[in-house]
Amino acid sequence: MTDIDAPVVIIGAGPVGLATALVLGRHGVRSVVCEQYGGINPHPRAHVVNTRSMELFRAWGIADAVRADAVEPAQAGTILWKQTLAGEPLGRIDFADGTRSSLTQRAHASAEQLVSCAQDRVQRHLLDAVLAQGAATIHYDTTVVEVTDQGDTVDVTLEGAGGRQVLRTRYVVAADGAVGSTRDGLGIAMEGSPVLGHQLNIYFHADLSPWMRQAPALLVWLINDTSPGVLIGMDGARRWTFQRSFDPTVESPQDYPPERCAQIIRDAVGTTELDVDIRSVGSWTLTARTAETYRVGRVLLVGDAAHQFPPTGGLGMNSGLADADNLGWKLAAVLSGRASDALLDSYERERRPVAVENARHSMLNAIKMAEVGIGPETAAIAARLASADPAVAATERRRIAEAVPRQRPHFDALNQEIGYVYGAARQVFGVGGPPPSATDYTPTAVPGARLPHAWVERAGERLSTHDLLGPGFTLITGPMGTGWADSLAEPCSGSGEESGEDSCTDPGEPAEGMVQRTVVIGRDVTSPDGRCPELLGIGADGALLVRPDGHIAWHSSGGSTPASALANLLRGAERPAR
Repeated sequence: MTDIDAPVVIIGAGPVGLATALVLGRHGVRSVVCEQYGGINPHPRAHVVNTRSMELFRAWGIADAVRADAVEPAQAGTILWKQTLAGEPLGRIDFADGTRSSLTQRAHASAEQLVSCAQDRVQRHLLDAVLAQGAATIHYDTTVVEVTDQGDTVDVTLEGAGGRQVLRTRYVVAADGAVGSTRDGLGIAMEGSPVLGHQLNIYFHADLSPWMRQAPALLVWLINDTSPGVLIGMDGARRWTFQRSFDPTVESPQDYPPERCAQIIRDAVGTTELDVDIRSVGSWTLTARTAETYRVGRVLLVGDAAHQFPPTGGLGMNSGLADADNLGWKLAAVLSGRASDALLDSYERERRPVAVENARHSMLNAIKMAEVGIGPETAAIAARLASADPAVAATERRRIAEAVPRQRPHFDALNQEIGYVYGAARQVFGVGGPPPSATDYTPTAVPGARLPHAWVERAGERLSTHDLLGPGFTLITGPMGTGWADSLAEPCSGSGEESGEDSCTDPGEPAEGMVQRTVVIGRDVTSPDGRCPELLGIGADGALLVRPDGHIAWHSSGGSTPASALANLLRGAERPAR
């Protein structure tokens, strides 16, 4: 038998790589994580942690820590447009000023809410959780120089402080980002838009309270002819980033020493007196691309290695975290012998369409931002705002004020965050027809959808339906639906695929050890407001089976049994919508 150094090797210790290790560890799978850099990059890039990611963090035990490091909700819910930070607002969006229906929708949709927490802080909490769990070994200052798929195993060649070594593993997860080498080494091409532009990202510390105190905001879009860009509050106090257009054909980040960057910040603020501590400068490419495939043999792509979006929508890191949650339980099921290797093919079938839709949404947001001065027309719009003719300037200000509210779906897209549906049921939710609304979320309990949130009580404690889940599958039934639990222990029936019926390839065996809990509403938990059975569509004697990633695997309304649905899922079959 071939000796294995670790069942899974993860390339990259960013948020998505660490999340993958954490999910694997929750299922008892050891991993080795290789990171080419010496630790967490202190330069914050992403900052939006959307509703779905906060739900994942809640399940992983780090939601409270991330929330404690997040920007205060009052500030995080406001976006401003100005000429300079010291100037008067041109327009604003406040989450709290949404329609009653949209606010109610968000309040009822989840036990968690979107927050803004700098990526380096998110990464620190993920790392702490991985280290506390003890299932992963992390090698910093370690570069993966070669990945060789041997058929039944993969050899991963590393270079680090101890020299060159080869690790043998069952599977490799490439979480090495947009510019990582693994994807290109596998010959996987990217599909999507060409390069849309380049941005310079200046990370600095400064006290901006004289300008933020009266009008606190998370994002301030600045439209002027000297220092246009966007100012992002990473902690709501002293940590900030400023992003502006950048042309790598004529300059590089090295052309921006601290003195020049400090002046750029002062010009953006609109003051000559400001103590600015420049911490680091980086650049990134604005694009919307998705890998043609997420898998080659025993190597799978996650996060930015698999997809890249414009930041207009804040979906990059969040999509990667959901990738990790989807792939992690499937790898664990395959490695335990309870699932066929074909189950891993469902990872691409489920997650790639979501990435394509997220890229589309982000691109539309980026294009739409042009009407409020962010994009190729920035200089022209800035010139009109600064016109010596008061009528020209006033007209432009009115135009921007009218256009700003139309940007709300860019920042408040609940359905984009939690409304996606995996599998054949996606056809009912906009696939092949008009794109679904990014904002309007309606809970649905069809197979492939995220389990709807509802409040329940257990022994006097208020819980979300999501709190009832765990690393394994969870069966939730109505008060008279306990017979569904018994059916999981019975061999499957049916005449097989040829007749179109559900069947088990190995009756009884696939479910063993996979269903970790059964929750009976009315017995194990109560629904004080009565919404839970209604939202789940299970009535008194129905049931549904929830996967480890919180998506519904089976519903009793479909006419099959949970055992047959579970068996088909674990052997990698894609079942038709019912």
